[in-house]
This record gives sequence, structure tokens and C-alpha cells, in this order.
Amino acid sequence: MKRREFIAGMAIGAVCAPRLSTVDAAKKRFALESPLLDGARDDDTATIKQAVKRVYSVFYVDQDKKKYRSLLTDDYLLLENGEILNIEGDIGLMPSPDSGYKRTDAFDFHSVKVQGNFAYAIYFLKSKITDNKNGARNREWLESAILRRSEKGWLMALLHSTRIVKPAA
Repeated sequence: MKRREFIAGMAIGAVCAPRLSTVDAAKKRFALESPLLDGARDDDTATIKQAVKRVYSVFYVDQDKKKYRSLLTDDYLLLENGEILNIEGDIGLMPSPDSGYKRTDAFDFHSVKVQGNFAYAIYFLKSKITDNKNGARNREWLESAILRRSEKGWLMALLHSTRIVKPAA
């Protein structure tokens, strides 16, 4: 087993373990009503990629806190810069409309895996950013996201972001 797959599997296990009995019960109870509980559909990969992109668009482009919150699970966590932030901590990082913050994101998805009502995505993110305070800059990250299927669609449960810093030449 590759190290990356092992680490991603362990992360999913850590987030999902407390809910396994609930998910199993839901599968049995709603099996006839919802075919979504029995596994991935053909379009899940595309839908998950769109869900990840939408989270960024609502956060950085729309800057709409209520809409952003609706894209996250109630127990959402952000792991970034050595910190663990909940929804409120993450929303506290949202740029203010008067900051002049503009951002264009480019996603390069490395992997999207679906296991029942949970999925994880691993991707590289390149961003062109400008704002009134810091001017123009480019940033890159390697990120992994865990999403949970709900009646509202795929919601972000965990986002782990690692900034890629190129060594000085």
C-alpha cells in the first residue's frame, strides 16, 4: 500500500469512525428509499470536484458567510498552518469586501475516491491573488478534503492545506 493512500485512509477513518454505526443504520433504514447510500454513482467524481471548487468560490469570490456555512458539515474542520480551526475560525479568515481581495484558482485533482457516503479528494491548488494590502502574488498548495454526502449534496467535512513553498534559486 502506498504511503499516501495509507495516510488518506487513516484520515478518513479518523473522521468517519464515530459515525460508522450511524451510517450502517441509515443504509439499512433507507436502502429502499435512497440508492445513493449504497455506493458511488458514475457522476460522483465530477460532483465532488465541483463541490470542492464551489467552497473556494463562495469563500473567496462571493465572500458570503451564510452560503459558505451551508457547504460545510456541522463538525467541519480546517487544518492549516499548524492550526485546527472549526467553522467559526475558518469563516473568521474570510476576506472583507473592502479589502480589494481578488483570487483566481486553478485545481489539479490528483485523486478522488468515494466510499459510500464519504469521499476524499487530493489536489494541487494554484492561486493568483491580489488585494489592497499585499498587492499581487501567486500561491500553491497541496490539499486533501474529506466530504460527506447529505440530502443537500456533498458537504466539506475536513480540509487539510499544505502550502508549497519553492526554494529560493
